[in-house]
Amino acid sequence: MLDVGEQLFYEGGSPALTLEAVIERAETSTGSFYARFGDMRGFLDAMHERVLGMVAAEMLPILIKAGVEPDLESSMRRAFTEVFDVVERHRVPLYFFAVGNAHDPDWREMGAQFTLGMSDVFTQLIKQYLPKFTSTADKRRIEMAVRMSIASVFQQIMLDQGEFSRMNINRKVIASEYANILCTYLRAKPAK
Repeated sequence: MLDVGEQLFYEGGSPALTLEAVIERAETSTGSFYARFGDMRGFLDAMHERVLGMVAAEMLPILIKAGVEPDLESSMRRAFTEVFDVVERHRVPLYFFAVGNAHDPDWREMGAQFTLGMSDVFTQLIKQYLPKFTSTADKRRIEMAVRMSIASVFQQIMLDQGEFSRMNINRKVIASEYANILCTYLRAKPAK
């Protein structure tokens, strides 16, 4: 049933994800659905966990591969480019859970834990290339770089390009520019 739910989600977004559609396509019964999930909310909880699991399973190897790049610039370029590709593949359910239902405390907590985990991995990735960044100001710069990175991912989830700019830029170019901005910020002399 979760496989069917995933297919419906990716084909038609949340409006396509109905109890009737899941039961019909899964060739199961209403009783089986309720026995497994309790109700539609239980099904959506399971879908949320599944989506976060899939996204994490795709993102973690990307960040690990980014960690073997020869320098910060190529690492960030790879990370942004490939993470944006993952977000694009899963944009519909990510939007549904992260934006459309951000008011739901359970889903918000699940999303927050996911985001914090990705933030920790990204922080370690940056620190690996900047081993001398040990002062409080340096740590704050890394924290801000990670926050900007997470914000760029949410921007990719939330908005189509035409919704925030009149200029259409290829996603790979956007990823490369984010990497350049981030590296420039991290390597700049801090203001006094």
